[in-house]
Amino acid sequence: MKLVVLAMFCIFFACQNKKEQVAAEMAVTDTLATSLVGEINDVDSVEIDVEDATMWLKEVVESHFLDGGFPMEDICTPEYYSYKTDATQVGYDGGLTEEEFVEKWSSTYDVRYAGISYGFLISAQDWGKIEVTKCVPKAKQIPGEITFEVILTDIPYKMDYKRDITVIPVGKAYLIKNVMEYVE
Repeated sequence: MKLVVLAMFCIFFACQNKKEQVAAEMAVTDTLATSLVGEINDVDSVEIDVEDATMWLKEVVESHFLDGGFPMEDICTPEYYSYKTDATQVGYDGGLTEEEFVEKWSSTYDVRYAGISYGFLISAQDWGKIEVTKCVPKAKQIPGEITFEVILTDIPYKMDYKRDITVIPVGKAYLIKNVMEYVE
């Protein structure tokens, strides 16, 4: 597992050094064919099975909120994990100030949707049973990843949380690359 995470981490940073990233509009089908364009214009085709990615995302998110479920660090990229950890701790002892957080992360993420001072995926400190009640691929996609429009519903508390969750393929699984948290 550590080798997979290390390999993913190296690939992620290699992709970050691209001169430009081209957004592509794609029709959503059972499989999205995406490509990563390297510095030397070589094209590696990465296929993302939408149905598989959808099932993976639903399973890990719902499991995360159960006792003994998937911990955040096992389902996120190392960079997103660090970003969200910083966002959660803004304003607390040992955490960054909001200005420091913005300065540190604004070149990588849209910090307006970080969920500053909130936990991972939902803003509530207490929750009942969390279910993914909507998980639909967005029409516009960036090559090499897939973004879903997601509604997380806390069934007993009757709360909905709208999120855009981006996942990337890693081997035969996926990792969460970003979560855009919209104010409830």
